[in-house]
Amino acid sequence: MMKKATTVLLLLLAAVTPAFAQETILHMSGNSWETGAFPPSNLGDELQAVGILNDIEAPLVWDTANYSYTWYVRDLSSLGEVIVGTTRVVTYGGGALTIYVDFLPSNHDYGVNPPNATSPSTFTDGFSTYLDGFFTDFTLTFNHATNTGNFVGTLTFTGGDVFPLLTDPDGWTFGSNIAGFGPTGYDLELNGDVYLQGPVSVEPNSWGQIKGLYR
Repeated sequence: MMKKATTVLLLLLAAVTPAFAQETILHMSGNSWETGAFPPSNLGDELQAVGILNDIEAPLVWDTANYSYTWYVRDLSSLGEVIVGTTRVVTYGGGALTIYVDFLPSNHDYGVNPPNATSPSTFTDGFSTYLDGFFTDFTLTFNHATNTGNFVGTLTFTGGDVFPLLTDPDGWTFGSNIAGFGPTGYDLELNGDVYLQGPVSVEPNSWGQIKGLYR
């Protein structure tokens, strides 16, 4: 009898406990640079990065047959670095991320030694803002012995074409592995995602809800 009651209780708890999952909406790649080059990261140095979206997942929508999607991270101010062995940990204040929509063919061009004639300008010249947000924290971890590490930041979205489709504007994670070194003048190559960890409730949406904005 006790075993049966316990089983019923567990089933009831499962029914009322919200499901937690990682909701990934953006897959991104790009290249970053910091004032005076990295390493080191000195107090007040600005970190910037530009790149492209490689994939977008529900509940967001996109149209790669007609548009390109680029992004720009800027205004991240270094609060200094801490070195532990071969690992550098840099925290930043401020910072913003904007994703742009542009017509095909895409004209984005990293060039060399940014900022230059094509970067960040060809990543920010879209006709519409897909998503716009700011960072509430941002950290770079880099092991200079293995040339590995990651960027991790917490994002709050504030607007953009698909902003109404987000399940929540707050608590998004910008997480990116360091994939190598970028073109000349760039410091680190990024490859990562934007995701939300928590209860997920996705409403069905279609490209038709957003498509009219680009006409």
